Amino acid sequence: MTTKITKEMITSFPKFKTAWEKDADKPENTIMYYLIAALNIEKDPELAETMMTIVVSKRDCLEDGGSPSGLKLGKSAKYYIGQFQHNKNIARSYVGGTNTNNYKIDNKALTMTVVSKQDVSKGVKIFIKSGGKDMATPLQLAKNNEGQWKLTNCSSICTGVKKTVEEEGDF
Repeated sequence: MTTKITKEMITSFPKFKTAWEKDADKPENTIMYYLIAALNIEKDPELAETMMTIVVSKRDCLEDGGSPSGLKLGKSAKYYIGQFQHNKNIARSYVGGTNTNNYKIDNKALTMTVVSKQDVSKGVKIFIKSGGKDMATPLQLAKNNEGQWKLTNCSSICTGVKKTVEEEGDF
């Protein structure tokens, strides 16, 4: 079972929130929106964090009256922002970037590949392909009371990716 999800880059919180709410009935879509948020870290980490607060479980957030979502990421969820900031190729590797194309992506056609999906207690585990890793990455999601899929475990997404071919040859 291989499924491809394609979306355009979004750089506005209101547009992101509206689009996700429309697509939140499928867990694969929530993962894609998380990756779109992660891509925003390159230019606007605050925007990226606000976007992430609506696609992750509220258990991974803290209340914040100054945030457009009313939330900010808790300590463990915020850790991932640092990982994405440290290596922009991590997020890019899930939406078309590979170590052989210098992790270049097409913002008009961000494409995520789902390689498998398993039902687990209280939700689903989805494995997505990375153009910078040999193994697929697992993420867990659960459906909230409103029927929206939220990420409940995405720790594996922020592990490193292979160096680009150019970087490998630079020794």
